[in-house]
Amino acid sequence: MSLKTFSGFESRYKELCYKLPFVRSCEWRKAIASQLLELPDSETMTTILLAVDTDVERAKKQAKTITSLPLQNEDTHISVLHVFRTDDDRADAKNLKSVKAALDDLEAAGFAVEVEQLSGDAVQSILEMSERIDADIISLAGRKRSPAGKALFGSVSQEVLLKSERPVLIETTD
Repeated sequence: MSLKTFSGFESRYKELCYKLPFVRSCEWRKAIASQLLELPDSETMTTILLAVDTDVERAKKQAKTITSLPLQNEDTHISVLHVFRTDDDRADAKNLKSVKAALDDLEAAGFAVEVEQLSGDAVQSILEMSERIDADIISLAGRKRSPAGKALFGSVSQEVLLKSERPVLIETTD
């Protein structure tokens, strides 16, 4: 099921965002995601795109957040995506420690997981993969940066959040 086809999704999302007080942690994001996953008529989220970089701790936090959501493991498919900066035929996302960590944690929780990899622009690759697999939600890991740091180095999480038409769950590190 695509969230685009869920009638009233947008208004429900805005209502939940408005009702939840802003807290300087990711707890409010988890609360919103949990509410979104409780769709009526036994419909559940089926596809999650979990985009990971090379940081093992962030990947593990993303996996932990996903496993803490009220999901039906047998009805949920998770694609773990890593985007390489350059196209290298020898590169294999399955060999990255961060991908292995997320994969192990998600499989241990009973989820069906596959590993995907792309190369090039991270933002564009994440958005394209979310369309290709018809992701119901995109999970990203953000890191704290100063406004100047964001301006100088950019933020993949911020750009995906702004450009995506799909819900984005961002796990931040403290």
